[in-house]
Amino acid sequence: MNAFEHTAWSHGPVDLSGRTVLVLGATGGVGEGVTRTLLEAGATVLATSRSAERLADLADRLPGFVPVVLDALDSELDAVVQRLRAQHGPLDGAIVSVASWGGQGRKPLLSLTDTEWAALTAANQTAVFRAYRALVPVLKRDGLLLQLNGMSADIPFPGSAGVALTAAATKSMTRTLAAELALSGPRVYEVVLGVIRTRARQLAGIDDPGWIPAEAVGVHIAELLAGTSPLTSAVLQYFVNVDAGPQPTSPTS
Repeated sequence: MNAFEHTAWSHGPVDLSGRTVLVLGATGGVGEGVTRTLLEAGATVLATSRSAERLADLADRLPGFVPVVLDALDSELDAVVQRLRAQHGPLDGAIVSVASWGGQGRKPLLSLTDTEWAALTAANQTAVFRAYRALVPVLKRDGLLLQLNGMSADIPFPGSAGVALTAAATKSMTRTLAAELALSGPRVYEVVLGVIRTRARQLAGIDDPGWIPAEAVGVHIAELLAGTSPLTSAVLQYFVNVDAGPQPTSPTS
């Protein structure tokens, strides 16, 4: 199934042949769908994960990508990214799809320990900052840097305050970076997502046909890469309804 053929708001298949895109967090539910769609569009996809085992598992289901073990918190991050540039040239795009719920479970904000707070901040905020710092120099001037975020960046999230607060912080970080790079490039986008219909949720028996297929997120990203999306000039975007598709304003506004 080609994702472009089953997305009502899509402007038709795009050809990303000759373009190289890095997906940070490719073995996550959203990252897998994005990787699948970009491969269908003809892109060379550098699919990253902190785990070689998870990359091997993904390759069994989805062959054709270039596997890259990469940890945004590792001291070798910059060296790994520079090696990728040496091997593949300047990148046409980088998608940042990382998030951690931590091991603390659902807890009220003021019940978080210093250790839990530090872990959530490192995994969800510092990791994005370090990824941006490493990736921007290896992107083409007309390339694309895009963060996928959740609605927790915009709304109260009782019981998971650390996740929500870091989502809001990275939303602000991305928009600030977009303003700073507006005259020099690359293009920077923040896409806030609703509930995603991922393979992991379906395997767990948690599913709703009204949720957004992960591959549909990839369709939108492919159109932004190709310049065929009507939202190419909108830094902040929302994709919370599968039928309406991506929008430039929040449904909560």
